[in-house]
Amino acid sequence: MALIRAVFMTFCFKVLISQCNMEPQPKCQVRKFPKGFIFGTATSSYQIEGAWDADGKTENIWDHMTHTRPDLIKDGTAGDIADNSYYLYKRDVEMLRELGVDFYRFSLSWSRILPTSFPDKINEAGVAYYNNLINELLKNNIEPMVTIFHWDLPQRLQELGGWANPNIVDWYADYARTVFTLFGDRVKYWITINEPHAVCHYSYGDTFLAPALGFKGVPEYLCAKNLLVAHATAYHIYDQDFRPKQKGIIFISLSAQWYEPLTESDTEVADEANQFEWKQYSDPIFSKTGDFPPAMKRRIAARSAEQGFFRSRLPEFTQDEIELIRGSSDIFGLNHYFSNYVNRNDSVYGYYESPSFKDDLGVFYTVLPEWNLGESDYMKNVPWGFYKLLTHIRKDYGNPTVFITENGFPTRGGLNDDVRITYYTEYMSAMLDAMEEGADVRAYTAWSLMDNYEWSSGYIEKFGLYEVDYSSPQLTRTPRKSAYFIKEIFRTHKLRRCNNTQIPCHYCKNHATVTYLYSATVKWWPMFCLIVLISQCSTQPRQKCQVRKFPKEFIFGTATSSYQIEGAWKADGKSENIWDRMTHTRPELIRDGSNGDIADNSHNLYKRDVEMLRELGVDFYRFSLSWTRILPTSFPDKINKAGVAYYNNLINELLKYNIQPMVTIYHWDLPQKLQELGGWANPNIVDWYADYARTVFTLFGDRVKYWITINEPHAVCHYSYGDTFLAPALDIKGVPEYLCAKNLLVAHATAYHIYDKEFRSKQQGKIFISFSAQWYEPLTKRDTKAADEANQFEWAQYTHPIYSKTGDFPPAMKRRIAARSAEQGFPRSRLPEFTQDEIEFIRGSSDIFGLNHYFTNYANRNESVYGYYESPSFQDDLAVFYSVLPEWTIGESDYIKFVPWGFYKLLTQIRKDYGNPPIFITENGFATRGGLNDDDRVLYYTEYMSAMLDAMEEGSDVRAYTPWSLMDNYEWSSGYIEKFGLYEVDYSSPQLTRTPRKSAYLMKEIFRTHALRRCNNTQLYGF
Repeated sequence: MALIRAVFMTFCFKVLISQCNMEPQPKCQVRKFPKGFIFGTATSSYQIEGAWDADGKTENIWDHMTHTRPDLIKDGTAGDIADNSYYLYKRDVEMLRELGVDFYRFSLSWSRILPTSFPDKINEAGVAYYNNLINELLKNNIEPMVTIFHWDLPQRLQELGGWANPNIVDWYADYARTVFTLFGDRVKYWITINEPHAVCHYSYGDTFLAPALGFKGVPEYLCAKNLLVAHATAYHIYDQDFRPKQKGIIFISLSAQWYEPLTESDTEVADEANQFEWKQYSDPIFSKTGDFPPAMKRRIAARSAEQGFFRSRLPEFTQDEIELIRGSSDIFGLNHYFSNYVNRNDSVYGYYESPSFKDDLGVFYTVLPEWNLGESDYMKNVPWGFYKLLTHIRKDYGNPTVFITENGFPTRGGLNDDVRITYYTEYMSAMLDAMEEGADVRAYTAWSLMDNYEWSSGYIEKFGLYEVDYSSPQLTRTPRKSAYFIKEIFRTHKLRRCNNTQIPCHYCKNHATVTYLYSATVKWWPMFCLIVLISQCSTQPRQKCQVRKFPKEFIFGTATSSYQIEGAWKADGKSENIWDRMTHTRPELIRDGSNGDIADNSHNLYKRDVEMLRELGVDFYRFSLSWTRILPTSFPDKINKAGVAYYNNLINELLKYNIQPMVTIYHWDLPQKLQELGGWANPNIVDWYADYARTVFTLFGDRVKYWITINEPHAVCHYSYGDTFLAPALDIKGVPEYLCAKNLLVAHATAYHIYDKEFRSKQQGKIFISFSAQWYEPLTKRDTKAADEANQFEWAQYTHPIYSKTGDFPPAMKRRIAARSAEQGFPRSRLPEFTQDEIEFIRGSSDIFGLNHYFTNYANRNESVYGYYESPSFQDDLAVFYSVLPEWTIGESDYIKFVPWGFYKLLTQIRKDYGNPPIFITENGFATRGGLNDDDRVLYYTEYMSAMLDAMEEGSDVRAYTPWSLMDNYEWSSGYIEKFGLYEVDYSSPQLTRTPRKSAYLMKEIFRTHALRRCNNTQLYGF
């Protein structure tokens, strides 16, 4: 079945692509939404939940009407199953993640929570369902926007008169108080009632909606008054009893269409139409005087008198009720769909049944043929009406804050819904017009997330961004073209409005959303691992532990790099890089003779990688781009579409799950063609790298907010040019590594300034460099200078030019290399000089101090060091000995030592030397030789993070932490021997199965709680 589903989703994806216009795109207008503007989508309980009588839920008015009067439904259907969201809510949340919403508007089923209609019995199963939904949303950083009542009144209350009974005020208030208590600790947006006009007019005065009373001219007005009082009562309950603690906002959502005069003589008529149709509910709340609109009061009183009524059919509010209702909404919730022309002439009198709402108003409604769009019977495309409505609200009500809580368009099915895209485009554009003139609109909600039970239209009218296949037992949800369109708007906060409605093909290719497949193995392996871990846990009483908190805004991620995980070394147009060349031609330089040709196969398994990131609960994922996968010639004369598509897919998959991409532009895999031109030792690398950087800013910068120019300059230059530890393994000591250092810093700064001047203002990202910085501690007191110079050579060589007040290479480096060069007979220092312009150009060229840290060494210097190292060389220039203590060794790693206090000292030094820059720890980790029970790594992470927190408590501005690495990968010259992964990769498995280690559960808990639990042994409790 999983295979069938995968094939089906692939087919659907290809269908979507086939619908894309491959012609050059028309000239488009790009319009931006304000910074704080939020987006969501919506559903309601009866329309999607199904499970109509499951788990203690009792009958509501829609259950009753559809079962007893199916003739009132166009296709004779019911919502007994609907979208089955009672069971499929996780898929619904997955779709919301795919869309990238800020919030999800859904409603509660009164009869699912209170099966007797009253709070004497709270249905635990119903409460559990909504708790699960709310928690799933919050887990994915989606705010729940909860509608308390969306038309599905308990049938028992309807039999007592429903909304026509003034006691509904108390019944509803009790229900509201219950749900505030149950869910208000997590819900910050409450909508009391959805579309009062529909609740009253179409339900009591017509048969269009349940309970379909068809009782015109009386109960619909009783309903109106009672509903408004009930709403206001709930508002004040929340305001007085819950808001001080829960800190939410509460409002009502009104359906408001726009009514335009057909002729100039119909201006008053149109004004009265707007008063009857929607201001009946907005005037009592938002006007300065409160109460029903004047035209309503006047006309209904007159018609009632003419008809022989002793009093107006429109009930009066008491003055206390007017005051209770006025101002009882924090926001103007607005549902809008269409507009009508209206007019009035003598023929209207007697035209409608009397008494009735329509007779009281006395207007004719007209639409124009050119307003038709698609197949909908009643929805019309009149975006200027939306603009006029918002403008009217602004002017009449003192410009209240507006949330668009519904706006959408129905089709009759199919994935290629260009008419819906046209509708959304034009209506959002009209909304932006109103906003530019001052309308305070702050949120937009597309109706609806997916096809659902559309009330009296059954399953005929389909509003969904996602199509629901009602012929499928799984009720498969598939994104329509409009889903990709809306996702892009949500992601970019921009509306791209072209002179036709064709959706650009990159929406289809780059934002394809495929329903995530969980195989049986994926389902049971985590549980198996959890059981294994639990079996390792101590059954003894827990030791007293120290819990240390991270700051609220502190962010966590994990990291990889392209060559280490991607594989696909020559697939889809990628060309050779320096690691491809070295591992294929000099495998003896790799400890196990291996290469990264396949590595972790992440080029094909990136979705599993993102799944692991979701399992860990990261805020960001740091990965790198392969220069040769994007630019196979090394230059921007040819951009490899397949390579770009891979990174687009990865970036979009991350963003779909609210994981920020942190992208390293260069992580050691230089194109072999450029290496043959000298690589980083050639000053032209500045331009080559700048061109590459500009290309990736253009390709991906609309979605990438964290850029790392270059990873670990010291490794790039010293271990690659002055040694054989890393590719290209030149092993030319003492010269090219310093040339590399200068060129790399200038290239970095060039990329920084390109981004800063050309891209930052639009893309709003941050750009920085990541340094490898180990700590070098004096072995004895007399070695203080030696240790200081070791730190200058080993890492301040790259940090000093950027972060110091003076810029340039560190003084000790310049002095020592110049001296040794002179002693060795060089006519000038082997360390190239920066011009003054270059010094100024580099200084300050990093928004953040990116820090990779792993270990600490003691450093000392004595007479025996001179002549000890090959000369010239970096080691000879520095001239120190390194040593470690036996007790620093944990586990089996050859070179990673356990010295957490060195991390603390490093962070403190950075703070003091460089004015306390913001720091992202972009790598920190420990290597093992394999196995899931990695207590050594758990100990390492615990103590190093604790040392980091020590430094932070003293003022170090550390804002992010990145364990290296997400999973085992190709560890450069160590091949597959050293394993840094939170997840083990089974390289003997064709699937390269990833399995979480104990350290993954530790990290997941730290990421989840923002707390470090540090005990006096390494026992992992509770994971």
